Amino acid sequence: MPQDKPSWRRAIRAERRRLSPELRAEEAALLRQRVLEVLDAAPEGHSKKVAAYFSSPDEPDTAPLLQELTGRGFEVYLPVCEPGHVLSWTRWEPGTEIVQSRVAPVNEPVGPRHDASLFAEIDLMFIPALAVDSAGLRLGQGGGYYDRFLPKIDGYQTRIAALVRDDEFVEAGSFAVDRHDRPVGVVITPSAIRRLDNGF
Repeated sequence: MPQDKPSWRRAIRAERRRLSPELRAEEAALLRQRVLEVLDAAPEGHSKKVAAYFSSPDEPDTAPLLQELTGRGFEVYLPVCEPGHVLSWTRWEPGTEIVQSRVAPVNEPVGPRHDASLFAEIDLMFIPALAVDSAGLRLGQGGGYYDRFLPKIDGYQTRIAALVRDDEFVEAGSFAVDRHDRPVGVVITPSAIRRLDNGF
């Protein structure tokens, strides 16, 4: 496949759309289990606040994971897309009102919004990707929201974990990367946890 990002995005989106509902559900359950393994391995005293996201129809389903996190007593914060490709964060729990974003094709929770300073209290952040390479560099949807946000939390200790399907974890150099791309420390797939930064 060509290295250019548009070609990769088209190919991965097409492959995801071909997945059966049964396989989607199976992979979502396995991803949930891998995430819980990461949380169970966290050092004693780690934050009970996490950042995650509502999955789009073509992404691995995060709904079971979000329910599990709140059931375990975590405060879950989800992104809200602001004008100018900026992200803010709102706490979500079952029963929180959900609306369609005014600026992006995603659903968002309604509530007080927080800026990047929230991440002084967040040890672990789960983010979406279309693919991640073995250097931790991710291929996103192309909106640039996370590319703009992640540098804002460089001064915090938040570990960043991307959730992808098994065949979306690829060798470094498989797709083009940009100078501003930030690597993730953990890649979680249905079958494995890859700790690229040697953390918990």
